[in-house]
Amino acid sequence: MKVLVLEKSRLYQKTVREILEEIRCDVDCVGSGEEGLLLLDNNGYNLIIAGQNIFDDSSSAFIEYCREHVNHCPILLLTSEPNETLLNNARNAGIKDIFPKANIDQLRENLHYYIKGEKSITIEGGRVIYIEDSLSAARVISRNLEKMNLEVDYYGNAEDAYNAVMKNEYDLVITDVMLKGAMSGLSLVRMIRALRNHNAELPILAMTGHDDPKRRIELFHAGINDYVTKPPVEEEFAARVYNLISNKRLHDKVRQQKQALLKLALKDQLTSCHNRHSLVENAPKYISDAIRYEHPLSVMLLDLDNFKKINDEFGHDAGDKVLADIGKMLKKVFRIGDLVSRIGGEEFLIILPHCPAEHALKKAEQLRSKIENSSPGGLKITASIGIACLSEEHGSDFDRLYKSADEAVYHSKKNGRNKVTLISNKKKAG
Repeated sequence: MKVLVLEKSRLYQKTVREILEEIRCDVDCVGSGEEGLLLLDNNGYNLIIAGQNIFDDSSSAFIEYCREHVNHCPILLLTSEPNETLLNNARNAGIKDIFPKANIDQLRENLHYYIKGEKSITIEGGRVIYIEDSLSAARVISRNLEKMNLEVDYYGNAEDAYNAVMKNEYDLVITDVMLKGAMSGLSLVRMIRALRNHNAELPILAMTGHDDPKRRIELFHAGINDYVTKPPVEEEFAARVYNLISNKRLHDKVRQQKQALLKLALKDQLTSCHNRHSLVENAPKYISDAIRYEHPLSVMLLDLDNFKKINDEFGHDAGDKVLADIGKMLKKVFRIGDLVSRIGGEEFLIILPHCPAEHALKKAEQLRSKIENSSPGGLKITASIGIACLSEEHGSDFDRLYKSADEAVYHSKKNGRNKVTLISNKKKAG
C-alpha cells in the first residue's frame, strides 16, 4: 500500500513512517499541503494520513484537490485535540476516520488494523457450498469466492445441496433464499440447523433479491448468520464471507481444545488408561446397554501385589514405571470396545461387554500369567484379579457390580495372591 503522510512535525513524520513500514507500506512524507499537491498526481496513493495542519489556509487547495480528483483515496486525520470545530472540519473535508496522536501504541494498533482491513481479502484455503438457481449469478459469485482462494461446490437446487452437506465438510454455506424446486433456501437453512452433528453449526450466508425486514427476521429466526442483497457489493460480500469463515475456524479451534481437555480429563496421565472419572461417566451406559440388548457383561478388577513394597524399596519412579508398563500391556491385551481404567494407586478395572464369565476367566488367567512373566518396569511383580459378571442381583447399579469384583479380589489376595477369582452369579442379567 502506498501512503502519503502530511504532518508538520518532522519527529512525528518519522514515528508514523516507522509504524507504516512495519506493515510494508510505501511511505512519502510532506510537511504542508503545497508539498502534498506536488506528489498527488503521479504517485497513485492508496491512503493519506494527515495531521491537523491539513486545515491550515495553506492546505485548503490540497483538500479541495483531493475532493475533486482523488476521492477514491481515503484520508485519516491524526489529532491530539479533538473538539467540535475540528470534527465539523473533518466531516466537511470528507475525512474517513480520526485517530488520536497521544498514545503511540494505540496509534500503531489503529493503523495496523485499518490498513490490514483495507487489503484484499484472501483466506488460507477453505471449502464453500453455494446454492443458486441462476447460472449467470452463480458464475459471478463463484468467481469472487475463487478470488478469495476458496474451493466452491455449486448446486442449482437445495435438495442436492443438502445431500452434499450430509456427506462433506464445509466452512460456509451460501444460499439464495428463493430457489426452484421443492425446497427453498429457507427450508435448507432449517434442515441444516436440525442436523444432529457438528454440521448443524455451519455458518450460513443468505442471499436475497429483496431487502424486506420481515424476510430478514424470518431468515435469522431460521438460523442464518448473515445475509446480503443481490447483487452484492464485491468488497462487502468478501468481508462477510471472510468474517463468517474466520469465526467458524475460531469456533472449531475452541471445540478441538475442549475435546483435547476432555480427553485429558478422562485419561490417567501415567498409564494412558481411562481414569476413575471416566469410569463413573461410562459405566452406567455399558450396564444399560447390556440389560437392554441382553448381552453378557463382565468386570475385571486387577490389584498389583505388594506394590507398596516396590515403592519403598525402589522408589516411586520405579513404581511409576511399573504402572506405566502395566497400562500399556492392558491396552494391548483388551479389545477396542473394552473400557480399561486405573481407579486407584495400583488398581485397574476393566469393563468387558459381550463377555460371558468363562471368557472373562480365561482372559484374566492369561493376563495374570503375562504380568508374572513379563517383569513390567524391569521388576518382578504379580497381580491378584477378581471377576464379576452382571446379574439380576446387581440390577443396573454399577457400585454393586464393582463390590462383587472387589470381593473376588479379596479372595485372590487371601488365598496367596497371584490368583484369579470369579464370583458366581445367582442369576444372569437379562
